[in-house]
Amino acid sequence: MQFGRWSSGRLGLMVGLAVALGLSACGGGGGNPGICLGSASVCNPGSTSGSTSGSTSASVLSPDIPSETVAGICTADAEKQFVRSYLNEAYLWPDEIPVVNAAPYTASGYFYQLLVTTPDSHGLPKDRFSYVLTRTDADTLTTGSGLGYGVDWVIDAQGRTRVAKVVAGSPADLAGLARGGELVTVTSASQATWYPNTAGAFVTFSYRDAPGQPARTVSLTVAPLQADPVPVSRVVLSPSGRRVGYVLFNAHTAGAQDKLVAALSALGAGGMDDLVLDLRYNGGGYLYVALALASMVTGPASDGQVFERLQFSPKRPEASQANVTRFAGTVQYGETQYPTGTALPRLGLPRVYVLTTGGTCSASESVINGLRGVDVEVVLVGATTCGKPYGFTRADNCSLAYFPIEFQGYNARDFGDYSVGFSATCPAADDLGHALGDPAEGLLGIALRHADTGACSPSTVAALSFPAATTPGGLTLDIQRHVPGKLRLP
Repeated sequence: MQFGRWSSGRLGLMVGLAVALGLSACGGGGGNPGICLGSASVCNPGSTSGSTSGSTSASVLSPDIPSETVAGICTADAEKQFVRSYLNEAYLWPDEIPVVNAAPYTASGYFYQLLVTTPDSHGLPKDRFSYVLTRTDADTLTTGSGLGYGVDWVIDAQGRTRVAKVVAGSPADLAGLARGGELVTVTSASQATWYPNTAGAFVTFSYRDAPGQPARTVSLTVAPLQADPVPVSRVVLSPSGRRVGYVLFNAHTAGAQDKLVAALSALGAGGMDDLVLDLRYNGGGYLYVALALASMVTGPASDGQVFERLQFSPKRPEASQANVTRFAGTVQYGETQYPTGTALPRLGLPRVYVLTTGGTCSASESVINGLRGVDVEVVLVGATTCGKPYGFTRADNCSLAYFPIEFQGYNARDFGDYSVGFSATCPAADDLGHALGDPAEGLLGIALRHADTGACSPSTVAALSFPAATTPGGLTLDIQRHVPGKLRLP
C-alpha cells in the first residue's frame, strides 16, 4: 500500500526533521511521499507567470554564477538565477539538468522544470522527490508543529476515503474521528487541501464512524498541533506467549530521538523476545534519528560499522568523504533529554520486524538498509516501501525553501540501489478495522504469528490504494501531504 502522494507545494502536518550529527536527511517515494510526476503547473499550482512575453535565449540562465551572489535578492529574475546556480552546485546530477527557458516560470515553477526525470536503472524517473515549499511550511515539516485538522486519509479497496490516523488532542480527535472512519462528502471548505497550515482554515463534511454506519456532519477549524512521533510503545503477546515490543514510529522529526530512547529503554528493561517497528506511515526525516534507532536495535558488535555513507555529485568529493555515519553505543547528536554522549540502550537483536506500506520512505528505508548491512534480519510485513535512497539539504532563499536531491545513501555492504523500494517478506495490506498496536490488527498480527512460527500467515485484509488527490462527491480537497524524507543539515 502507498501512503499518499505529496504534491509539490502542498504541506501537511506530518513533521519533518532537522539537525543531525553533522547530517540529517529527507525523502519521499514513488507514487508516494515527495513525488509529483506532473508538469510544474500541476505539481505547483501558480508556478507559471501567466505570460511568456519577453522570452529570449537570454532567459536560459547560466549555471556558472555562484548562488551566493544572488542569494537574498528577492526579485523574480534573481530568485530564478539562485535556483539555477544552486542546482548546479548541490544537485546530485548537475550535468543532466535540462536546458530550460526561465521566462515563463516563477522561481518554484522553474525549479521543477530543471529536475532530471530521465529513467534510472529501473526505468523510473530519476528525480521523483525534489520539492519546494514556503519557508513557513518547511518549518512545520521539520518540527512537526503547525496548524492543522489532525487527520490523515487513505483510499480503501472499495474506493472509500478512510481515516488512517488521528493526532491526539487535535480538532479531528475532539470531533470523534478515528482510524477506519469514512469521509462521505465535503460540503464546504476554506482551502483546497486537508493540510492548509493557515490560521482560520475550516472544513465541513459528512462522515461515518465506520462504513455502513449513519452519516453525521462534522466541522473542523485548524488549531496548533504538535504531532507525537512515537505515540504508542508497549509490549504485546504473540499467540504462543512471546513478549514482543511494539513501537509506532511516525516520523524522524526533531525530538523523535528522545522519544525513541525512552521507549526502547523501557521495553528493554521489561524484557522482550522480539521487536516490531511500525513504520507504515513514516515518510522519513533526520538521518541522525535513524542512526540512533538502528544502533539501539543492534549490539556493541556493530559499533564502528557503516550505517549509511552519503554519496554526493562528482563536484563535491569532500562532502562524500565527510558524510559517513557509523553505528555507535552513544547519542551522536543530542536533543533535549538525552545529550550527545549519552549511552544508548542496546537490544542486541538478531532480528527485527518492520511494518511497511508505500508510505515507508527515505530515512525509514535507511533503517532497513542500514540494519541489513550489518546482518540484522529485517522482516518486512506489509507492502513494498516507497523507494527513496536519496536525501536533501534544505536551502532557503527569500520566501521559499528548496529541497533538491543532493545525495544517495549506501549501507555497510555498499548497497543503495533501491529506487523500486524494499519488497515485503510477508505481503499484506493495511488493516483499517483495528487500532494501531492492537495485536488483532492485520500487519501486527502477521508479525506476531511469524515470530512464533517463522511463516507468513495469509492476509485476509483487502488491499488499499492511494489517491491522486480527490475526495468523493461535493467539494474536492487534496488529501496529499508532503513527507519529511531524508534530511541533512548544511
